[in-house]
Parts: sequence; C-alpha cells; structure tokens
Amino acid sequence: MRILIADDDSNNRTVLQGMLSGYGECDIVVTGKEALEAFIMAHEEKAHYGLICLDIMMPVMDGNEALRKMREYERENGLDGPAHEAKIVMATALDHPDDIVNAYHKGGCTSYLIKPITKKAVMEMLKDIGIVN
Repeated sequence: MRILIADDDSNNRTVLQGMLSGYGECDIVVTGKEALEAFIMAHEEKAHYGLICLDIMMPVMDGNEALRKMREYERENGLDGPAHEAKIVMATALDHPDDIVNAYHKGGCTSYLIKPITKKAVMEMLKDIGIVN
C-alpha cells in the first residue's frame, strides 16, 4: 500500500511515518497543494494511495481544501464510493466539533485523528477503516 503524509511540521511527519511505514511505502509532502499534486500523479501512474493523512493547517492550500479537491477528482474520474476512493484521515490539532463535522460532511474524510497522535490512536483508526484487523 502507498501512503501519503501531508503535514508542514517535520516532527509530525516523522512520527506518522514511523507509525505507518510498516504498512506501506510512505511519501511525504509539506503543503495541501503538494498533497493534491501527489494524489493526482499517483492516479495518473495507476499507483494510487491507499491511505492519505492530511493536516488541516498547512501553507499554500489547507488540508480541507486538498481533501475536497481529492474527492472531487475521484468523483470526476469514477473513483468515488467505498470500493474506489482513498482512505483519507485528517490528522490535526483542531479538535473543535465544527472542524470535525466540516471534515466529515463537507470534505468527505474517512477518519479524524487529533494531535498529539499516539500509536494507540493510529492502530484504532487503522482497524476502524479496515486497513488492519
């Protein structure tokens, strides 16, 4: 499985990569724009990401906008629905209920992790979204 980690904080990227590298090849980007570009390129190369972790507060393009554009790309290319769409997890310090509702209902995220991220939380999320048993 290919995994994309998008976070502008190097410590957060390192922590997530350490926790997820045992489940697949991890690519790292720093902005939402880079995440969207990597997502599209992966589809064009027929090597899509099975898991994407997006921070919300990133420069150039925030994670919510990147999420919406990824889901739009999937719809436009017939890749939407549980069988085809990427599992996209918002990994962010934003824990206000409005932020969480916005990510799920307006953006279409698969799951939501609140920082600081723990190994236990990541394992539970991976189980909840069907990546591990």
